[in-house]
Amino acid sequence: MDAVHGIEKACYGNSAIDRIALTQHLDLFAPGFLIAEYEEEIVGFVIAGATLTDAPRLGWILDVAVRPSHQGRGIAPAMCRKAIEELERREIRTVRATVAPQNDRSLRTFARLGFRVVEAVEDYFGPDEKRLVLEWTSVRE
Repeated sequence: MDAVHGIEKACYGNSAIDRIALTQHLDLFAPGFLIAEYEEEIVGFVIAGATLTDAPRLGWILDVAVRPSHQGRGIAPAMCRKAIEELERREIRTVRATVAPQNDRSLRTFARLGFRVVEAVEDYFGPDEKRLVLEWTSVRE
């Protein structure tokens, strides 16, 4: 978990999820807590899970982070595709994610994966914490 937390801090600075929350995410979403390795080093991770509400259940990509030295190599989209596949195996047909409007790299990545913006929320994480809610829908029946 130390390597994952280090990547989280390197990517998100003061907004990073703390180690306790990352551990709890692993406890709750183990099948969707995926890591990427390169030469036996953890270089990225994605956390995906599903709502506990009644149908229709939604999947969420809650966090994606790639070590800065390994960004731009297709790691984030590959991890997100794997996370979506895991959610689909669990009969989740709609997956959401949130992205800061100024995060062009993440917006392009999610767009290439088939996500579209469905909502802009001004204070998603609190005052002046605008996020775009993105959504992907499976073509499977």
